[in-house]
Amino acid sequence: MIFEINNKQAGIDKNISSEAKRLLKFSMSRFEGAVTRVKIHFSDVNGPKGGIDKRCRISVKLKKAGQVVVLSEGENYIVALGNCLDRLVRSIRREIRKRRQSPIRAKRKIDRDVVGQNETIME
Repeated sequence: MIFEINNKQAGIDKNISSEAKRLLKFSMSRFEGAVTRVKIHFSDVNGPKGGIDKRCRISVKLKKAGQVVVLSEGENYIVALGNCLDRLVRSIRREIRKRRQSPIRAKRKIDRDVVGQNETIME
């Protein structure tokens, strides 16, 4: 799993960056088999004015063709990241559950049944 943190415009120091990486590794450790790349982008929405203006965007590339993107805002970067990670875990879990519920060989079985019906009609 590859982690990328983009924080150039937000002015984040190394402490916040290392804390973000630690939280990300902890949250994503259970999905290591399903995720190939994780990108985090931090931004400050309205500059030095203050308020709830720190934004965190996480995009995750899944192994079985797909991508999950989550966006969250908070008072500081760690709060925004925490909210974003909660939403991300739920979204990835939902995507994995959807894939497990869809039958893999259902189409083959339907095709085989249709071919079998055509053969009986021709006889």
